Amino acid sequence: MTNTHWWWIRHAKSLGDPAIIHGQDDVDADLSDLESISSLKQRLPEKAIWLTSGIKRSNQTAEAIGTKNFIETPGLMEQDFGDWTGKRWIDLKGDSVRKFWLNFITEKPPGGESFIQMIDRVSDTINTLSREYENKNIVAIAHSGTIKAALANALNLFGQSASSFQISNLSLTEIEIVPDGVHRIWNVIGVNR
Repeated sequence: MTNTHWWWIRHAKSLGDPAIIHGQDDVDADLSDLESISSLKQRLPEKAIWLTSGIKRSNQTAEAIGTKNFIETPGLMEQDFGDWTGKRWIDLKGDSVRKFWLNFITEKPPGGESFIQMIDRVSDTINTLSREYENKNIVAIAHSGTIKAALANALNLFGQSASSFQISNLSLTEIEIVPDGVHRIWNVIGVNR
């Protein structure tokens, strides 16, 4: 039996202002870290299904690593920060901001989604694609929150636990599904490598 192997890559650094909430907005990637990009090229499988979130910085990262042949997959987008997208955290005021910071796992920004809702969305997408591309290598260029959601899905973690992972730009996280008769067993090979 062959395993379904997910090769998760967080997109290259954003060229946008780091004080701004980017979430699902279309900010360009900073592709100047040629050493990390080259290292990723060497570590990835030759034959793979390539997916991106469809957000510009993930598409640009996929192209820099070496493919224009990828499938944009909106289910792999970063958390939707709704009305807060494009704004600076420091400028946000009011009761909704206070509630969000008291419990950012289950609270959602106005017009957006909570971290738990994102985990559910991403998990549904991963599970569907894992069946569709069973026994294949899947390279997914996505976002920090998306990769944390993938880890929550694989390890059956609560949102608070999943949020504690640090996922660096241009890092590799490997997760595979090992068939075991009727069941599928998730195996986390490495995180943030």
